[in-house]
Amino acid sequence: MSKIWITTDTHFGHANMVAYCGRPVDFSERILANLHFLQPEDTLIHLGDICIGGDAYWHEKLSGIHCRKILVKGNHDNKSNSWYLSHGWDFVCNSFTLTISGKKVVFSHQPQCLADNDFNIHGHFHNQLNRLKRREWVVADEEKRNHYNLKTLTINHINISLEGTKYQPVLLTNKLLEETSNE
Repeated sequence: MSKIWITTDTHFGHANMVAYCGRPVDFSERILANLHFLQPEDTLIHLGDICIGGDAYWHEKLSGIHCRKILVKGNHDNKSNSWYLSHGWDFVCNSFTLTISGKKVVFSHQPQCLADNDFNIHGHFHNQLNRLKRREWVVADEEKRNHYNLKTLTINHINISLEGTKYQPVLLTNKLLEETSNE
């Protein structure tokens, strides 16, 4: 039976993620190891920010993950769509919408205004969202960079954070949507 898995903000090779988000030094290897259980009939939705530099190297590593791969480009994914398609992604976009059990769910890197959608599953904030909501700025331009994104958030925005999932992808289920809307 096919399953849909979500990951985001892998930031492969970005050593500063250890200091920024408290990731272990071997986080890139952990994330890759946690993706190897995916099956060819599964789909992986990556909500952006694959790596920081070394794109060809990291995409070669990802080629060992055998499933359908959808990339929702993040603010650090600066290659052309055709580059990503030629390096193992089956579909590349800035955002897309699926209807799941009658609910319209938009998938994006940064939070999107819900408009006529019921939910938004996004990444971008890592494990820093609660701090940002408390307006505790630690970087000079952090407030300015996050103002719109924070203003957009509602109870129906689901932030996926690898730091909060032990560097494992999240299974897309009705339960994920139900738990969020009941918080």
